[in-house]
Amino acid sequence: MPSFEDKSRVEEVLNNVWDDTNSFLKTSLKDSSGNTIGSHLSADGDYHLGVQIEQNVVSDTNNSSTTNLTSANSYAFTGTATSTLGVVGLQWSLKTDQNAYIYIDQSPDGTNWDLTDTFQYYYSLGGSGGTVQALNSYWRIRVVLMGTTDTTYFRLQGVLCPIAEPLPRSLDGNGRLKTSCSGYDPESDIQGKITPFGRLKTATAVRIIGTSFSGTTKDTNFWSEAVTGTGSVTQAGEVTLATGTTADSTAKYASVRRARHVAGTANEFKFTGRLITDPQTNNLRRCGVYDGTSGVDGDGFFFQVNGTTFGVGVRKGGTDTIVNSGSFNGNWGSSMTMSTAMGNFVIWYWERVAYFFVNGRLLHKISATTASLTNTITLPVTMENNNTGGNTTNNSFEILVASVVRFGELQTNPQYYHLSGNAATHILKYGAGVLQKIVFNNTSGTSITIYDNTAGSGTVIGIITTTATAIGAWEYNVPFSNGLTLVTVGNSLDATIVYE
Repeated sequence: MPSFEDKSRVEEVLNNVWDDTNSFLKTSLKDSSGNTIGSHLSADGDYHLGVQIEQNVVSDTNNSSTTNLTSANSYAFTGTATSTLGVVGLQWSLKTDQNAYIYIDQSPDGTNWDLTDTFQYYYSLGGSGGTVQALNSYWRIRVVLMGTTDTTYFRLQGVLCPIAEPLPRSLDGNGRLKTSCSGYDPESDIQGKITPFGRLKTATAVRIIGTSFSGTTKDTNFWSEAVTGTGSVTQAGEVTLATGTTADSTAKYASVRRARHVAGTANEFKFTGRLITDPQTNNLRRCGVYDGTSGVDGDGFFFQVNGTTFGVGVRKGGTDTIVNSGSFNGNWGSSMTMSTAMGNFVIWYWERVAYFFVNGRLLHKISATTASLTNTITLPVTMENNNTGGNTTNNSFEILVASVVRFGELQTNPQYYHLSGNAATHILKYGAGVLQKIVFNNTSGTSITIYDNTAGSGTVIGIITTTATAIGAWEYNVPFSNGLTLVTVGNSLDATIVYE
């Protein structure tokens, strides 16, 4: 039985909450300290006590870490299962100095991880984080480095948030959600551009050199080879450059034409291939857009495996600048090893910069500072496989396709040259271009010989013997690689040459 004091306390509580006059709960209640307790009239006419929800955000120590990722932990962190019951938002944040994949796993029982959300972390963009909605009873965080370079700092935190707000922190001037849409390449950090008239700037990708290696017959119209010793180039749906077993044998394959570069555009070199034999000392395998020989002449950009070291290179006037694995600055991390697996290799290049990509991810970027990267960027596709130092191993290099495309129109605004007078040699251009057409204004001359060269000799594009029926426009639309020179025979020939 309650004591007298207990009965007095019950009466005190009833007096605080019950209105004797109107026979219902008072709308303003007091606690023992005299503070007001809110109550609310509901749609059914009854009063209910006010309820307050307090946010209780908890840092999840099972899924937080400051331990560096190294070979000792296989460059990975794996958290342990933590209950998400009573939680809406699963939040994570990461700051480290290596690129990584972040996996947010969810499980109904803490053992079977049925749901996974994946995020990519690029250290060059700074720290990152996000919120994932809790859909299962348990969660964990996994972080796996993209490369195999030790982190020097690693700060990962997982947070359990009972109430999450997915909306942005602010609205636009009309009170609407702020949204945006932009063309952005996370690999190269290049953003799309808009014209002054509000239209998106676009560029057509046009193949300018390179062919598929169909069948077993090598096409000498497009490719030339140079081999020494027992080196060989064979074709069977792809080309294989092999050294054979004679010491210091070599094999080289290059496009006959050069990929013309046009100011204001960029070129893209791409090859798909693999090493058939493992990298080894005293062997160099290289592929890219370049000419000449290291230490002698030439220019260009390339991937290479020199001995057992993978690298990228730039050649200027025969001097090679090589960036080897361990010094890369792209999203792969600083290092990458080369194996016999098939891969896609791409180089973007123009006047001042070259980007090197492997399987769609940026490996390295080289930018011009006080001098140009190369003397010319109108370059052929070249691939080679060279044994040195007495190496007698039959090393092989396989290429499925190699080509160059231009990000821009195939034709540009042309130039013209008025050819008239007595027999002479006319040098119209130094370097690559396109001969569009020749317009004959009269035919008093005897003949015209057109050369792909910077002199009146070398590769002949065509020989024209002028007659009365020659008057009018002769369409050519043929590219030339080295230059454009015309040699005329006879007097008073009058013609207009249209070319790029």
